[in-house]
Amino acid sequence: MSAKQKGIARLDAYFDPNERKYYISSQSVKLSIAEEKAKAAKINSEFSEPVRNDSTDFGNGHKETASEKRPAFEADREKVKSLENEVMDLKIVNRGKDFFINQLKSERDNFVTQLLSFSRTIGELETKLLQIEGPTESARKLTVRSGSETENNEAIFHET
Repeated sequence: MSAKQKGIARLDAYFDPNERKYYISSQSVKLSIAEEKAKAAKINSEFSEPVRNDSTDFGNGHKETASEKRPAFEADREKVKSLENEVMDLKIVNRGKDFFINQLKSERDNFVTQLLSFSRTIGELETKLLQIEGPTESARKLTVRSGSETENNEAIFHET
């Protein structure tokens, strides 16, 4: 089988060994392009559906009257109106959602500032309480040394 019988387009070319290039004639390129176009047209005509020619019935066929078009037009109008209402409802819901989210953010910010303020106040009150409380029981014990003795005697002071 030759290349043409297999469906392969063939170009007439000459290989120049000195320049190591193929030289192709423009005539063979045009011929190969024409062959490929013919093959593509043949394949498309085999697999495509036959085209109807409605031009013969143009103007002679049944024309829809205005009363026949009206129900379809009314149905489309009602569908458009219902879709417009749905879009409007969705816009309203989105605005309400955005408002609610912004409100929650502002409340959260207020709670955080209050929390920081209360935390600071608690820290200040704890400091004041520790200052007012006075020495603990371990600080009240004294180590007394008697003369030359090195014994530890503990004396506990009682508050009066």
